[in-house]
Amino acid sequence: MQNDQARFFDQADAYLSEKVDRRILRIREFLDETWKRLASPGAVLDIGCGNGAILNRLPAGVYKAGIDVSERLLDMAKAKGVETFLVNVDESPLPFPDGQFDLVMATDVIEHVVHTDHLMNEINRVLRPGGVLFAGIPNVNQPISFVMQFILDLTPMFSARYRCPHYRDFSARLLQRILEKHGFAVRRREGSYIFPFENSRLGVWVARRVPRWGAQVFVAAEKQRDVRIEEGFHPDMPALLKWLKGEEA
Repeated sequence: MQNDQARFFDQADAYLSEKVDRRILRIREFLDETWKRLASPGAVLDIGCGNGAILNRLPAGVYKAGIDVSERLLDMAKAKGVETFLVNVDESPLPFPDGQFDLVMATDVIEHVVHTDHLMNEINRVLRPGGVLFAGIPNVNQPISFVMQFILDLTPMFSARYRCPHYRDFSARLLQRILEKHGFAVRRREGSYIFPFENSRLGVWVARRVPRWGAQVFVAAEKQRDVRIEEGFHPDMPALLKWLKGEEA
């Protein structure tokens, strides 16, 4: 049976479209730079691969695996030469052995997942030592969010709001702390562009240099060690602040 996320992506024209928008272009640019720094990667996994538009960017000869909750999107990715797997990463382990991949991509994915630690544990497990995670999140702490919250009395941009498929909110700082807790060291970080100026060269230039202002934040993080974080919820703010400061394991 399909869950709500699967039904959403099976019907979402923006994801089914082959059109390359500014968000996809910036992901590709960051991926190109990340790829140059990798030593002959042979296996790549894209979590939330969609229609395969990102994996299709990679050269022939590389093993390309993609997982998603949408069968329609997976059919489109398969037509591009991707080996596809229908997986709900919120509930299930990734169907791969330990250390299989040199590069794992997860762009605009973890905000759709309730059990973030479960997904991050699995990413750490399937990456080889020294492998790279390319992660991207929609940033709720971008400049337009100030206007939305304090002038328009709305929730922040991209937040887990009413009738939205996002379950979690992320910022540049929070993403970095999550990665560090899960055994990764961030090697590169950029923002996508300054919303609503996505077609402005200046907007892209600023976001690259001040990632926490970007509409999306991209990071390339190297796996430093095998880590498995205890899964569960810890809702009180003092504990979270300690966790962010590194005062609590």
